[in-house]
Amino acid sequence: MKLPFFLKFFLVAVALSLVSFAFTEDAGIIFLLKLLALSTALSIFVALLYPSIRGLKKGDRVLVSIDNLPSFFGIGRTGYAIENGKINSQIKVRLSDGREAVGIVESYGGSFNLPKVRLIYEESIRE
Repeated sequence: MKLPFFLKFFLVAVALSLVSFAFTEDAGIIFLLKLLALSTALSIFVALLYPSIRGLKKGDRVLVSIDNLPSFFGIGRTGYAIENGKINSQIKVRLSDGREAVGIVESYGGSFNLPKVRLIYEESIRE
């Protein structure tokens, strides 16, 4: 789940709940609490589904792992997606040192970790 996206959506949902509460005749505190609960639930639901709907877009920062070597706590090489992609699709990635590579999207990431791309081919520059 992307935390900034969740917070923005949550603030908009709470604002709409408060406006709805303000313009509803005979609305009590229970009605307001129900609206706020609905806003919270919708925000969590949308933030969890959003990455899988959006996918990986050009320019997104990604964590690059080599073959099946694990990358602990997000430590590893980073890069930027050159192409759009979905899980299990092949995309091009520009690594932090400027080289380009081809990898497979493994996950979209979450609040505290980057989307993960498994490297399958990397250009090597020879002088």
